[in-house]
Amino acid sequence: MPYEPNFRKALVVLGPELAKPEDALQSVLLQRAIALARHTGCTLELFHVCYDSSYEYNVLGAIAEFDKLRREQIDNEATRVAEIAAWLKKEGVTVEYDVRWDWPRTDAILTKVVESDADVVMKQAREHGYVLGITSNTDWELARRSPVHVWFVNDEVDEINRVVAAVGNKLGDEEDVLDANDVDLMQTAGLIGKSFDADIHPVNACPSPPLPVVSEPSATAPVPVQSAEEREALVKKMAERRAISVRKLAQSSDVPEDNVHVVEGSPAEIIPEVAEKVSADMILLGASTINRLERFLKPVTVEPVMARADCDIFVFRERDASSVPDRARDPQQGLPRYDLTRAITHPRDTFETPAEVAAMDEVSVELRERILQAWEYDIRASMTAEDEGGPVADIDVTVLDDIAAARQLLETRELNADADQRLSA
Repeated sequence: MPYEPNFRKALVVLGPELAKPEDALQSVLLQRAIALARHTGCTLELFHVCYDSSYEYNVLGAIAEFDKLRREQIDNEATRVAEIAAWLKKEGVTVEYDVRWDWPRTDAILTKVVESDADVVMKQAREHGYVLGITSNTDWELARRSPVHVWFVNDEVDEINRVVAAVGNKLGDEEDVLDANDVDLMQTAGLIGKSFDADIHPVNACPSPPLPVVSEPSATAPVPVQSAEEREALVKKMAERRAISVRKLAQSSDVPEDNVHVVEGSPAEIIPEVAEKVSADMILLGASTINRLERFLKPVTVEPVMARADCDIFVFRERDASSVPDRARDPQQGLPRYDLTRAITHPRDTFETPAEVAAMDEVSVELRERILQAWEYDIRASMTAEDEGGPVADIDVTVLDDIAAARQLLETRELNADADQRLSA
């Protein structure tokens, strides 16, 4: 089946800090995801893994209590993520969400990728300062093992204006380019470029080819002697062939020739250098599935680029579920306490009292204020309709006092939270 550069679903992985609505809605990660969804029409699925090891080591006789605490935590987390999904729906984005109690986190994400049939995983990038090939963390594990593309979002990069696409690092001749994944990678770069109105800069970085062994002819192993000029001409010829191939590939994607960079050298060094030179906001490069042992046995590019680059990293992968672990445990899924989308439009059908709204600490103060406001408008609209001769409604006007009290409670809590924050600072 030919590759189609399109995204039907993006799995957006929320870390512990981004699972809070007030943090997530301002995050660069979600802004990237929204922009991608608006251009491609893809579905966003928010995914959050929560876990607390203290709930796993149950003491004798307290199993039920630990299960209850775990259930409360995961449902609270699910309610938080449900609020984020509700806000995204208001932005016109098709969104789903899933919250799970699971561990290890990387395996949970990999399993979810296959279950959701996502085309790309979007995740906030972590700071890197690791020993290449040895240290384990979620970002590098996903780069090695993800069955689909992975987009690591750098929250210090505001906009995507220039994309470096690393292509043809193992080119031999023109046919190799057209038959390799570089064509698919360039198409994906073009889709991202259109989504963010960004310029594409194809980069081909390839070490100089090994030169023939030079020695004097002998009776046992005659080897022709090559002059320095002949060897230099050979290197130049191979570089020209690569340049022609990369330029043709760029031309097929409507990329200006001035944006093409063909440089001799190690891809792990040249790609970050070119990205810095053109002030790239994203580096897009391919990767193969490898384990830690293979990291020492053959050269790789993704890890050193991730360690050096100060921009988004998009790891292009052929879909391959073989790297997803077999897992025996079934993760526990969180259930939001309320249908928050309906709560905004039908608060009286969702809550018993306004005080219940004020007590929803797992969602933002802004959402609680909006629900209380909608509740007040609902009551006053019913009163106005009755005054104008409309149907008599079952209106409890004392609820207006309860709404005012709930708002006062929210304001007090917010002031106390601000004071605590200033003291801790």
